[in-house]
Amino acid sequence: MNIEIKRADWLLFLVMLVPIGLSIWFGLSQIDVIHRRQAAATVQTVLAVTREGLVTWERNTESTARAWAGEVSVRRAVLGQLKFRRDGGALHESPYLGELRRLLRDIVQQKHYQGFDLIATDGIEIASDLGDAVATNTLSRLDPDTVTAALRGATVTGVPFLVRDKNLDVDVPTMLVAAPVRDEEGTIVAALIFRIDPGGDFSRITQSGRVGETGETYAFDHHARLVTESRFDPLLRDIGLLAAGEHSSHVIDLRDPGGDMVRGFRSAVPRSEQPLTKMATSAVGGKSGIDVDGYRDYRGVEVIGAWVWDPELELGIATEVDKAEAYAALTATRKVVLRTFLVGLGITLALTLRLQQREKALFRIADRERELRNELEERVDRLQEVEGELKSAVHAREEFLRFASHELRTPLTSLRLLYEYMLRAGAAGPTPAMSPTEVHRFLKVSTRELFRMTQVINNMCVLSSVAAGNPVLNLERVELEELVRNVVRKMQPEVAAEGCIVEVESEGPVYGHWDRAHLEQVFVNLLSNAARFGARRPITISIGRASGFAFVAVRDRGVGMTAEDRERIFQPFQRRQDAHAGLGAGLFVSRAIVDAHKGTISVTSEKGEGTTFRVELPLPPGSDDG
Repeated sequence: MNIEIKRADWLLFLVMLVPIGLSIWFGLSQIDVIHRRQAAATVQTVLAVTREGLVTWERNTESTARAWAGEVSVRRAVLGQLKFRRDGGALHESPYLGELRRLLRDIVQQKHYQGFDLIATDGIEIASDLGDAVATNTLSRLDPDTVTAALRGATVTGVPFLVRDKNLDVDVPTMLVAAPVRDEEGTIVAALIFRIDPGGDFSRITQSGRVGETGETYAFDHHARLVTESRFDPLLRDIGLLAAGEHSSHVIDLRDPGGDMVRGFRSAVPRSEQPLTKMATSAVGGKSGIDVDGYRDYRGVEVIGAWVWDPELELGIATEVDKAEAYAALTATRKVVLRTFLVGLGITLALTLRLQQREKALFRIADRERELRNELEERVDRLQEVEGELKSAVHAREEFLRFASHELRTPLTSLRLLYEYMLRAGAAGPTPAMSPTEVHRFLKVSTRELFRMTQVINNMCVLSSVAAGNPVLNLERVELEELVRNVVRKMQPEVAAEGCIVEVESEGPVYGHWDRAHLEQVFVNLLSNAARFGARRPITISIGRASGFAFVAVRDRGVGMTAEDRERIFQPFQRRQDAHAGLGAGLFVSRAIVDAHKGTISVTSEKGEGTTFRVELPLPPGSDDG
């Protein structure tokens, strides 16, 4: 009999183990898919933002060059320089050369350009801030495409290249922006060129697109050679790809060494004969792409990334991050799940082995149960003494859960319906049937509903902290106007959905030491309340300072409220009589946060004349004068 029982226990154990294992495998597979989608979205977003930044920078730079090429005084000096040259004068001795240097000196210094040059239609430099460049064709020879395009009437930005610095006796990177200079009849007579350091704004834009500790965004030319600085220059020197003192720009080719050089791998194939990386091969071929499965970069490190070849910039742009870092959370999740499964398996096995021993303890448990029953009866008698307090607490909890579940269910229902509609739209074939307008509306509504959920959850968190005492504040130096405008920007979709607009009036910057996150929650609650009862009319937020405190007043021109409402709206789970939604906790939470800052919050309102909430926060001593 005992043997049969043991066999049944082991069979039950194995039957339970199979579905648990399948469930874990399926869950890990879903987590893997989600992480890959998030990684793809991250690198694509960084790449798109960086590309847009570079295009904007290029357009602004070309606009500057075009404006100075059309400047009357510059054109007059250029025509004089050309006439002086035709009359047989030496260009270095021309008075117009000094005039051009004086006219262009300020813009060169203001924009941190390397200098300027003026090139005649025959390719000879008739003026330059560099004395030894005048009467030469150096730039026409080094970057003929940019110079030729400008002399044909286009304003263009060239790709970076190296030029010899005679003073330092080294090659330094530079790039040109060129615009045509025309005479009175509109004929092109010269090209105005500004020399730009690629290591300046051009590189800083790409360097701003870095993801995590190992991510980088960089640009490269059609030879698959870096034209911006790598974030790994010290490491590249350590592994032998750069010499001491060298920089990666125009030195590092995007080639696959065949292994991780950071971990000590060294290829027997010379660097010049190594193949281009997967990303570089695709990009210089004019293709854009993304790879979240992993490929080796120019260090041989396995990365994920996205890339694009931009014909307007005539450059490739890539955003990459080490695969190990990109999927660190996924790896950790897998380890935790597997360890938990193994621990649970071991515990279950131990419990199964001890199951037989528990039979002998049943009698002792029965005796102990009688003792516990007597103790329980005594405790029930004591609990009856506090029954009244418990009933009120239970009632408050039920009210909280009822309101919270309603407020969370509304955005969740909207999101579920949106996602079901999106799934049905994509079920007809491999290509989604949703139009860009529908996708935009989907994202807009999703963002608004998620924001509503976040607002409710934040209020719930503060309610919990109030129940345990005062909210814990993380004080830092905060500028009140910037904080309020940030809230207005975040709340814009919700306010617009209520048909309102927000006007911010400020007397100037107001600084204080407050908890930024908690104050944002206060103004989110007040602005949400104003939009909901604002009757589709403008909302005004006033920011200023008074004697010893800063104030923010949120005024709507909506339905207003009764005196009865004004007396109870700051109590927990109390809503206005005409409220059709809301947790009834926003104003209670706001008052708790303001009280924790040693401030005050008040309301003035008349039925049908709108409502104004005023928050006053103490300022540090001596800050009244700003």
